[in-house]
Amino acid sequence: MAPFHAALRPFGRAEDLELEFGSGDRPGLVTALLARCGKKHDAQFWWMQPVGRRIAALVRLLALTESADSLAVRWRCTQPSCAEAFEVELPLGALIDQAPDAEPVEVVLADGRPVTLRRPTGDDLRSWRTARYASHKEAMAAMLDALVLDGRVTLEDEPALAEAIAALDPLVAFTVSCNCPVCGAGNDLPVDLEDISLTRLGARQRALVHEVHQLASRYGWTESEVLAIAPSRRARYLALMENER
Repeated sequence: MAPFHAALRPFGRAEDLELEFGSGDRPGLVTALLARCGKKHDAQFWWMQPVGRRIAALVRLLALTESADSLAVRWRCTQPSCAEAFEVELPLGALIDQAPDAEPVEVVLADGRPVTLRRPTGDDLRSWRTARYASHKEAMAAMLDALVLDGRVTLEDEPALAEAIAALDPLVAFTVSCNCPVCGAGNDLPVDLEDISLTRLGARQRALVHEVHQLASRYGWTESEVLAIAPSRRARYLALMENER
């Protein structure tokens, strides 16, 4: 599987301040981020990408923005007798390299039935988010109908198919297996990479607005002039202002 490295720039330009991180529309926000920070500004391209590729690109955008090569995630031990907090460092490069290809997934069910599925895309997430289903059963049936390319499946096959897709596309339902550093117990920790990336980029947007406010108030610069200054230089100006207090 060849690495999927779409051309992206760091988040942080003036136009990035227009993005609404509190809209509640995660598929739309991910698409807007990747299209805005991508070389081609092509939203349709990102809507059509498999969810795992979108997540890998979002993690890469975070790495570029923060100039980071790892992501610290804090958790608590799942053992009730311990429940100690600890931190796990996730190597961003290794996560990005797990981006799946766009080829269909071949699954053989327990009774020997072969099934071919396509990977869910951003456009699928958009469609499922806005659809009105009468029940969970109806929603699952619609999802299977959309994804199954070949083979006979029933609703009872959904858990096995979901497990197979998760194994072949690990970023969608990412889990970290590690031992608690305090009690030594094994922990399987679910990590929502999309949510973490959006939360961090949203925090970066708020920090940028604060920086613009401080520097514009002090020096009279416009928003575009402030953001045209390299982040390291902006930090020096802000440090000078802090020392003057």
